[in-house]
Amino acid sequence: MEGKEDPKLRRCCVPAPHPPRTAGGAGAEADVLGNKQDSSVGGKAQLKATDADEGEFGRVWYRILHGNHGNNFRIHVSNGLLMRGPRPLDHERNSSHVLMVEAYNHDLGPMRSSVRVIVYVEDVNDEAPVFTQQQYSRLGLRETAGIGTSVIVVRATDRDTGDGGLVNYCILSGAEGKFEIDESTGLITTADYLDYETKTSYLMNVSATDRAPPFNQGFCSVSVTLLNELDEAVQFSNTSYEAAIMENLALGTEIVRVQASSIDNLNQITYRFDAHTSAQAKALFRIDAYTGVITVQGPVDREKGDSHTLTVVADDGGPKADSTVVYITVLDENDNSPRFDFTSDQAVSVPEDCPVGQRVATVKARDPDAGSNGQVVFSLASGNIAGAFEIITTNDSIGQVFVARPLDREELDHYILKVVASDRGTPPRKKDHVLQVTILDVNDNPPVIESSFGYNVSVNENVGGGTAVVQVRATDRDIGINSVLSYYITEGNEDLTFRMDRISGEIATRPAPPDRERQGFYHLVVTVEDEGTPTLSHEQLGCKRHPGQLQACHTMVHNAPGQGKSLHCSGLLVSSKPRQDAWTQREV
Repeated sequence: MEGKEDPKLRRCCVPAPHPPRTAGGAGAEADVLGNKQDSSVGGKAQLKATDADEGEFGRVWYRILHGNHGNNFRIHVSNGLLMRGPRPLDHERNSSHVLMVEAYNHDLGPMRSSVRVIVYVEDVNDEAPVFTQQQYSRLGLRETAGIGTSVIVVRATDRDTGDGGLVNYCILSGAEGKFEIDESTGLITTADYLDYETKTSYLMNVSATDRAPPFNQGFCSVSVTLLNELDEAVQFSNTSYEAAIMENLALGTEIVRVQASSIDNLNQITYRFDAHTSAQAKALFRIDAYTGVITVQGPVDREKGDSHTLTVVADDGGPKADSTVVYITVLDENDNSPRFDFTSDQAVSVPEDCPVGQRVATVKARDPDAGSNGQVVFSLASGNIAGAFEIITTNDSIGQVFVARPLDREELDHYILKVVASDRGTPPRKKDHVLQVTILDVNDNPPVIESSFGYNVSVNENVGGGTAVVQVRATDRDIGINSVLSYYITEGNEDLTFRMDRISGEIATRPAPPDRERQGFYHLVVTVEDEGTPTLSHEQLGCKRHPGQLQACHTMVHNAPGQGKSLHCSGLLVSSKPRQDAWTQREV
């Protein structure tokens, strides 16, 4: 009835005293447009009461008795026009009002009538959507959540009715392409794969817009925090590590530290040797499971292995462990002495006429150390009397012994050489080896008759056969067969008066006795020979000889007192010469 008079309401005039009567009987209804923002009157309702009286008693006045809470309405006192009050109406607060309106003649008069007026407030889209929370939070969203995973539901309400009370949702910012929202339900889901290591949390601004002009909006924020999971690979800081260590390091010495990390950074990373790491390496080294420090746990000997390869695995309990390789080089320490090879000469025999510069023995020694620590040099430490020998090192492992000066077995027939093998380390390590050198005899010495002036002897004539006359004695400095001597009468015994024992050198008479009258003296030449085969000339022996040089001796045969004739020899001188040049005894 906005702005119109109800046709059922009419003014009736009745004689007084009659009370006023409102048109419409027991009640009336009116629709009023509500608007919280506009305080102007948006609707009117005309009420009409009649009074049969005339004059002053027929005049009707109007007022609202009750129901006008908050003075939302007012009524014109004289014409009954019901209007909105100065305060705006709010459909969402109160969609209808029940007013009791009274028509009367006089304030104190008994004549009055009332009617119930129901005012319906029509809705206008004046409410903005309101979220149930100003900030929504989703904690611990798994970073491995798949696309389309439900995250959270936001909800907004609008107290308006119709399309003004329906809302559409939209993510205004902060989603970064990772989230989307269902515009009708407010369900936020994942739109792309998440990664905690790239971004740990998101703060999104979400709007709710109603569906009627002026399309009011409400806002909220949505915080999403991701849950870090073991989805990232563990990674070593180096693809490989290298370390160089000295052998014989003390147990527990730190060699190298390997280090790995994971951007997940959730669990403690632990380290271990891979199954492919050799048992030998595992026996020598250990790795701390938590620090990655590799230390020595066994004796490190370069000679048993100069390099080791360790494969280390780093694991944080996730699906993506990592591995790296540690290369350890063992450096040499001079901890080994040279070792003589079993093929080294220990005893050799050398003829005394061996020329100077002739190699007579070879020794071999090796040192398992490396570099200069393994290079061997040889020397003669003792036993090398008068510098008879020298040793020369070749190939850092072979020692060759040479004759350094002429040898003479007759001066020294045996040498015990102490051969020392030394490495070139600092300080050097040494090993001794005994080399026995035996000097073999060469027939380089002629027999020597003991009596350098010969023999003068006398013998009685007519002595019996086998009577010893003289024994010639000779020596030979050589040994063996070279010193075996044989004695011969080579001149002066043409009548065979005497005979000579070839072995003992004794001259004796034969059965036919000497006869002074036949021959009063004899000049016997005796030759002494050895059994050797000389290969050296006198010059080679350093002895200047004059073959054929003879010295005279006098032999006399006389009558011995009481014994008849006798033979006397005197002035016998014997000189010596090699076997080819026999020593002789001649009569002068």
